[in-house]
Amino acid sequence: MREEVKDFKRKDLFNYYHKRMNPFVIVTTKIDITNVYNFCKEHKNTYATISYVLTRAINDVEAFKYRYEDEKIYKYDIINPGFTQRFKDGDVGFFNINYTKDYDQFIKEYNLTEQEFLNSRTSISKCQGTEVWLSCLPWFKFTSLIPPFDKNITIPQLIWDKFESEADKYYINLMIMTHHGFTDGYHIATLVDKINYHIKNFPN
Repeated sequence: MREEVKDFKRKDLFNYYHKRMNPFVIVTTKIDITNVYNFCKEHKNTYATISYVLTRAINDVEAFKYRYEDEKIYKYDIINPGFTQRFKDGDVGFFNINYTKDYDQFIKEYNLTEQEFLNSRTSISKCQGTEVWLSCLPWFKFTSLIPPFDKNITIPQLIWDKFESEADKYYINLMIMTHHGFTDGYHIATLVDKINYHIKNFPN
C-alpha cells in the first residue's frame, strides 16, 4: 500500500538531486555475514536468507520506503524483495514475493515462486513498485559496482558478491544504490547498522 506524501520535508533536496543525470548514491561496504553463512551451511537457501535479512533491514529504515512515481512522491508501508535470478539456460529474469517477518513463511513463498519462475521461464511480478531490488554475483569478489539505472525508477538496489573467509569469519561486499533525494550517508549508515543487527540476531 502506498500513500502520497504532499509535504515531503526533503522536497527541495529531492528536486536538487533529481535534476542531475545521476541522482543516485552508490556505495560498497564490507559485511560480516558469518552467522547467516553458518546457518545456511545446514539449512541451505543462502540467496533467499540473505535477501530476507536485507529486506527486513530495509523495512526498518523509513527513508528507504519513499518512491518517485508519476511525478509524485509516495511512501510505501511495506517494502517487498525483488530478485534477479538465472533461468536454467543461463539467461536472467526477475521475480518478487510479498515480504513477511516470519522467516519460514518467507522461505516457503520464495521457493514456490522461484519454482514457478524456473518452470515457466517468465518473470513474475506480484508487487511491482513496492520493491527493493536484490541480486548476487557469487562468482567473484568486487570492491565497487555500478549497476544499470534509470533516474525515474527510484527503487533501491542491493547487490553482494562471493563469500570471503577470514579467520573463521565470512564476509561479503554489499553494494547499496539509493536515490540521494531520499537518503544521505546517515540513512545508509543506519541501514548498514540494521543489516548487521539482523545478521547478528538471526534467525530471531
